[in-house]
Amino acid sequence: MKQNIDFQHGKLFPMILSFSIPAAISLLITAIYNIVDRIFVGNFVGTSALAGLSICFPLSYMMMAFGLTCSAGGSTLFSLYSGRNEEKRMNLSFGNAFVLVILAELCLTAFLLLLADPILTVFGVTQTSYPYAIEYYKIVALGCVFQGLTQLFCDFVRVSGKPFFGMCVTGIGAVTNIILDAVFVAAFHWGVAGAAWATIIGQILSALFGAWLVFGGKSQVKISREIFRLKREIWTQVVSCGFAFWIAQMAMGFISLVYNSQLGRYGGDVAISVYAVVTSIMTFVIMPASGISQGIQPITGNNFGAGKYRRVMNTLYLASALSVGITCIIWIIVMVFPKQILMAFGGSEEMFAIGVSGLRINFCITPILGFVMLATTFFQSIGKPTPSILITLLRQVVFLVPFLYILPIFWEVNGIFYAQPISDALALLLSVILVVREHRRLLKKEAC
Repeated sequence: MKQNIDFQHGKLFPMILSFSIPAAISLLITAIYNIVDRIFVGNFVGTSALAGLSICFPLSYMMMAFGLTCSAGGSTLFSLYSGRNEEKRMNLSFGNAFVLVILAELCLTAFLLLLADPILTVFGVTQTSYPYAIEYYKIVALGCVFQGLTQLFCDFVRVSGKPFFGMCVTGIGAVTNIILDAVFVAAFHWGVAGAAWATIIGQILSALFGAWLVFGGKSQVKISREIFRLKREIWTQVVSCGFAFWIAQMAMGFISLVYNSQLGRYGGDVAISVYAVVTSIMTFVIMPASGISQGIQPITGNNFGAGKYRRVMNTLYLASALSVGITCIIWIIVMVFPKQILMAFGGSEEMFAIGVSGLRINFCITPILGFVMLATTFFQSIGKPTPSILITLLRQVVFLVPFLYILPIFWEVNGIFYAQPISDALALLLSVILVVREHRRLLKKEAC
């Protein structure tokens, strides 16, 4: 299928919308099914079960880390080579990313299942939440390959100029998950196992639909046997371009461990359950920024490959204004109705006591994340992963971890929730500095 979008000459704002809206809708559906998972478990199984799911958050980050490394790295190369009209390398970027994602996710599955108990101990599992956590963990770990392939197919369909079909890849699995949550958890009373199986089945259907699109000739990828032979020049670039996403996901997994440990220490299972709500809502709040950052990736990558640097920067700034504006609307809802949000998750008076202030504190400066996320994707899209890695590492580890240990000494549980917005503010400052510096460099290069 030929590309039907002119990345280099089309009107920027409509193009950003045409790519960002399907990506945002896909992420919205995914955010909803993540929230629905926890709503069903919180209401039909209980607080300890919800804590068990929260304990397993790092597992999903680990699964996504390897998938995103291959999918984001491969699709970035695909866009750059597309801008240079290098068709052979475009196809190789998919084939090598495909082989890498399967190998990486299979190894991860084996690792997770062989070391389940030690890993859950590191995750910070409590005695009361362990039965729920181990049951959910062992089932979800089986879906690593399908999760990775879903991400891969979605990204390559999207950068082929088919954002609607990219949305459908993840959307099919998400809708399936929501329906099966109602059936397995509410109707059949399968508990956390039902939520886990709903997730796995949704991932399988997404991967199958994505495979049909790519292998069925409905993307720009031209399938042949030779593109699946690993070539050092290609697969090393795939890993390099996607490494920022690996860092981001693994950092979030690591931070979840620290959060669970600190929340368990200062507030027990109730505080951990509140964190489950916070992370679910955070996914929903930053969904527009995530969708827009995914949407601009093929536009910036293609134009950078073609040497149209001013257009690259204009894309970033237009997308930033759109992202911050939309995020503000959702942010206001969270700040005004925190108790109602907690009630949707089966909130008790104990949860309200911690969660109302926790939600407001954690989300107090969330709109600025729109620019931080776009800056990270921007550098990755133009094949410069180092600034992306720097922003991610500082925001998610170097800035955040010390605050998670220091602030609770003074403000107890609330101190844990203050850590993230302070880290985000520092990350914003760093992102602005790096983007302004890159802007000046690119304009100077284009003028030469």
